[in-house]
Amino acid sequence: MHDKFLHVAAGAVIAGSAAWMGHPVAGVVLAAVAGVAKEAWDMRGTGTPELADFIATLVGAIFMVFAICFASS
Repeated sequence: MHDKFLHVAAGAVIAGSAAWMGHPVAGVVLAAVAGVAKEAWDMRGTGTPELADFIATLVGAIFMVFAICFASS
């Protein structure tokens, strides 16, 4: 469970940074790319690749983008 929280947090930080600068879509894309890269890295034997980890990264990204966009409205 701790691992999933870290994925959510990473997605939120990546997407939130871009959204805060006015680029919410780019933030989600960057978080998705980071999630894919992390799981690809894990496939090389450095960890356990999981679709759930990638989804957790996206959940954090999308949540943060919505939070920032609605808070600034």
